[in-house]
Amino acid sequence: MGPDSTPDPKTESSVESPVMLKVISESDAIDASAHTGPKNSKQPESNALEKCYSCAICSKTFDRPSKLERHKPVHTRKSKMLHQCQHCEKTFAQQDKLLRHQNGHSRTNKHPCPDCGKVFNRPSKLERHRRTHSKKPSVPHQCSYCMKTFSKLNKLIRHKRMHTGEKPFTCPVCGKGFAESGHCKAHEKTHEEQPEKPHFCRDCGMRFFKASELRRHVRSHTGEKPFRCTLCESCFSRSEGLKRHMRSHTGERPYKCIICGKGFYSRQDLNIHGLIHSGEKPHLCPVCGKGFSQLGNMKEHEQNVHIKSEKYICNECGATFTRHKSMTKHQRTHTGERPYLCLTCGRRFSWSHSLSRHRRSHSHRQMSLVTSKDTPSFESSTLSPSS
Repeated sequence: MGPDSTPDPKTESSVESPVMLKVISESDAIDASAHTGPKNSKQPESNALEKCYSCAICSKTFDRPSKLERHKPVHTRKSKMLHQCQHCEKTFAQQDKLLRHQNGHSRTNKHPCPDCGKVFNRPSKLERHRRTHSKKPSVPHQCSYCMKTFSKLNKLIRHKRMHTGEKPFTCPVCGKGFAESGHCKAHEKTHEEQPEKPHFCRDCGMRFFKASELRRHVRSHTGEKPFRCTLCESCFSRSEGLKRHMRSHTGERPYKCIICGKGFYSRQDLNIHGLIHSGEKPHLCPVCGKGFSQLGNMKEHEQNVHIKSEKYICNECGATFTRHKSMTKHQRTHTGERPYLCLTCGRRFSWSHSLSRHRRSHSHRQMSLVTSKDTPSFESSTLSPSS
């Protein structure tokens, strides 16, 4: 029998001991492959006889002492201890990772925030949430015209255009200006040859660009007025109408006339007031041709002078009025209703002009306090040289 037919004791021992296969390192595998070699390679017989350095534990032989020394740590090396999860078959090399993993099986919402009571399933989430309580409140941005505050600067800039009348967004077709970009883009669609209006009214067939415009239009059919004033019984079909109405309670008049400085609740009222300075009277009485700067004044003139139909009668005193609004205002003298509230001192008034006059007293009082604080310092500075 030749050398190829002789059984290799090292191979048999490695087969019988499967534990050995688990601890064989990569360098040992290279040594083993170098030892066995391909079957059809013609290797000299003297190479097999040269492997005279044998391992005392496994009897594996090497041709060099250095290889034997590199092989010896295989028997002394500790096998890796794997930590297995009690709930699943997952294993971890480090115990802290196992504990972190096991917490995931028994995780419950047991980390409440001591400030607001909100519960979190992880301490890390709780810590991240608690930073929201420690954050300093952002300094609000205040409008220099009406002292209204905003959390973001861009909202303040957009709000200020209401006072200044600035319209930076211009339609490229007709040149019409807009205060907001979205309104300008919506307007540009009206110049298209066949502008698409996907939203239509089922009652009259009128079409709209936006669903919000359709909802607002539908209220003209149903008579719905969902926006209710919390201080009086007035209701409005649009939120803009309610905002404008609330200014009559607070006395806020953000729209100022650049000629006389008079303030108004809405831009429309300011535009109507501007006709007084220009002398324009576009509203003509259909009976006598008399001109008026405001449409309401013209209708009131027509009703009182030409028609003289007294429709509304006060139940308390029998006074007659041509307009329901005038009778409602009159009835406050009987009921004592005071719907106009001063936000500074809490005093109430029956008429909006009374509230406006009262608010001026606060501003004058504040001015007098400022001047009184400045006056002593001025006097002391003037008297110091004489002393």
